[in-house]
Amino acid sequence: MARWQSQIKEYLTFSSKERRGIFILLLLLVALILVNLFLPYFINRKPTDFSDFEQQIALFEAEQERYHDSISNKSATGYAKSDGTGDKLTPFEFDPNELPPDQWKKLGLEDRQIKVILNYLNKGGRFRVKQDLAKMYCISEQEYRILEPYIEIKILPPDYKKVDKGTEITPFPFDPNYITKEQGLEMGLHENVINAIISYRKNGGQFKSSSDLKKIYTLTEAEYSILEPFIQIPADTSLAFPTKKNVVIELNSADSLDLQQLRGIGPSFSRRIIKYRDLLGGFYSREQLLEVYGMDSTKYLGIASQVNVDVEKIRKININKVSIKEMMKHPYIEFYVAKSIINYRNEKGAFTDIAQIREAKLIYNELFLKIEPYLSVR
Repeated sequence: MARWQSQIKEYLTFSSKERRGIFILLLLLVALILVNLFLPYFINRKPTDFSDFEQQIALFEAEQERYHDSISNKSATGYAKSDGTGDKLTPFEFDPNELPPDQWKKLGLEDRQIKVILNYLNKGGRFRVKQDLAKMYCISEQEYRILEPYIEIKILPPDYKKVDKGTEITPFPFDPNYITKEQGLEMGLHENVINAIISYRKNGGQFKSSSDLKKIYTLTEAEYSILEPFIQIPADTSLAFPTKKNVVIELNSADSLDLQQLRGIGPSFSRRIIKYRDLLGGFYSREQLLEVYGMDSTKYLGIASQVNVDVEKIRKININKVSIKEMMKHPYIEFYVAKSIINYRNEKGAFTDIAQIREAKLIYNELFLKIEPYLSVR
């Protein structure tokens, strides 16, 4: 025991040099503590101004809240619940590509909405179909629902360019179903107008009356008023204007040769339609043709009456067996949507009804209506 006590005492005994070192370290430690305590009294620090940052946070939170409300307010019809924004509208028939600012105001739109639309048009944007107006973020779904029946859009040719207003027109009697480029130029029409008329005919369009010429977007009202007395169209345009035979094609079973019977559809375009049909699993609406690359409203209007769809031929996706990777192959379903559906299935068990996917995250009503025809539970 005495030996252990001796070792402990030897271990805890410091030399005079070591004691001085410890004393100096203690003094430094006390000095640092005192400096830390009294330094704030000698330095005047200006308080940091977080007001701008807090304002940005408030704006961000308000925007998130607005976005959350717009999603949560979706009704069973796929449109946002009424918030009164559509009550001020006073709609009348209009072409959004030609409406001046004062007429937009007359429709009941606010200045900020008009500014966004006019900015879009001034930068070369054009509304080719009614649904294009719904894509404007300044137009709510409720407002679009009110305006949609009144939208009248003239045919916009794919090669649209602005018309030279200085052209002098010297018309002579003509049939727009037959007029050639040379004849049009001879009358003084701008080349863009002639090209648009010829393009319209090539895509299956017919001029059945004088007013049909107004469908040519590059033709101004002033030019039409000059031409109108000289337009001569036979009463029976089916005899005057040769077209492909009147056929009706079922889109979900048609092959490339079948599709080529449609006006304006050649081998390349028919293959493109079939490729997109195979990606979808079939069409449930003929309007889906507008999603095919290169399909414009002119070409679509030329064939719309010649096609139909058999929804029974749609290839379905079994959401109780499919993987995320397999589901993502569908053009309408992105990764996070597929993951949301699969996660809900893993949490709740197998689906017994397609409508159950509405409860999954990210499945808003508009998307559900779009993908529902392609889904099955067995």
